[in-house]
Amino acid sequence: MSEYTREPPRIAPPPALVTAVGVGALMATVYPPAAERALASVGVRPVAGVLLAIGLGSLLLWRHLDATGRIPVSSRAALLALPIFSAATGDELYLRLVPAAIQLGIAALFLHSLRGGGSLFLDAARTLHPYAPDFIAPYCRRSTALFAGIFIAQAIGVAWLAFRLPPGASGWGFASGVAVWVPTLVATLADWVVRKWHFRYYGPGPVDRLLRRLMPPENTEAGRRSLAYIRRMRAELGMPPP
Repeated sequence: MSEYTREPPRIAPPPALVTAVGVGALMATVYPPAAERALASVGVRPVAGVLLAIGLGSLLLWRHLDATGRIPVSSRAALLALPIFSAATGDELYLRLVPAAIQLGIAALFLHSLRGGGSLFLDAARTLHPYAPDFIAPYCRRSTALFAGIFIAQAIGVAWLAFRLPPGASGWGFASGVAVWVPTLVATLADWVVRKWHFRYYGPGPVDRLLRRLMPPENTEAGRRSLAYIRRMRAELGMPPP
């Protein structure tokens, strides 16, 4: 039997914080366009009632998904205040502030993950790569803090749109749910480039092969460290060298 027959590690389910960020990002994208259409067709209170029901259901769901309690209940319950205010007053402004609250909630999750020396990006990296090295932790913490600031800035922008645009104005849903993600997308691309330039960890894909020729890992201390770690881990796992 070949020495390279051991199976590679399986990808583990993402931690609750990572899952919560993904769900929050999806809600922040889908909700504004959907709410804009619903407000125009059925009015404020029915939309507030549906959103409140979804929020209550999510609280119960997260009790099972977040068994360790890393996501504070207060952070999840706070989102329910806005649909309650809209249902009570009939004012759609509170519903238009929901995307800003979600963006702030995502930022809070990023910051919460920094407690105890960890970070959300480190959790995500070890979900995709169970044997990710410890020396990436400081970079992951800095990136996590940076993205928390981006989400706070996006929340401010979405809140400004909620107050600035008059009730019933078209375009709020697209601006608050789609266009608002431009800073995150730009930062994600920049972070990918910086990570590749700094760590010089490359996979088998064509883009990584090109980058390896342009930025050989042997040329920098961090690149040599990454390459040595990859070689050592692949040898320990009974996998062929890179």
